[in-house]
Amino acid sequence: MFLIKNVWITVLVPLVIGSFHFSKLSKSVRFVYWFVLFGAITELTNKLFIYELEIKNTMPLGHFYIAVSFIFAGLFYAHELHGFIHKRIIYTALIIYELFCLHNVIFFQSHLSFPSIPGAVSAFLIVLFSILLFTKIMVEGKIRVLTRVPAFWINTAMLIYYTGNFFYNILYNMSLNYSVEFTLVTIKFSSIFHAAFYILISVGFWKAGCYEKK
Repeated sequence: MFLIKNVWITVLVPLVIGSFHFSKLSKSVRFVYWFVLFGAITELTNKLFIYELEIKNTMPLGHFYIAVSFIFAGLFYAHELHGFIHKRIIYTALIIYELFCLHNVIFFQSHLSFPSIPGAVSAFLIVLFSILLFTKIMVEGKIRVLTRVPAFWINTAMLIYYTGNFFYNILYNMSLNYSVEFTLVTIKFSSIFHAAFYILISVGFWKAGCYEKK
């Protein structure tokens, strides 16, 4: 339970590192910084709602977070995939997804329910973008040492986390119906992926501070 309750703190690590090296972050990596900053603000707002305002159901905040965070992730990939995938394709996907989120919360999933549908769709799209970026890197063959490139660490974080997140969203309602214990195990694994996600992004920001030109 300690891991589940306190895993949100890991978002502060890349936030601090990214803030320290912000001037050295490339344009695309800065979108990831805004992604992290928005995540930190969302986590703190969530805690404020629960512990100070005693609002127990913060699912509306979850719906909002998924929709906005996907924009930052999409803009990161739109710039990183430039020359390989036309930006208009990703921009179109962003617009369609945002409209889908709005349609979903109005007609399908209540804003008070767990946003498993938009969560699964966004995870699937980000995994697809991640695979495309790795494909671009391999096809172009311009990077001699992958571990020196911030985008490599960030893209790895996206691929690992959102692959797990996709299955988490798909299986969430099923796990609730199966047993509470199984649900807790699922949430624990999700927390581990969550922590790894922000640690890998932290490495990416650190590498940006070391190797990216201003």
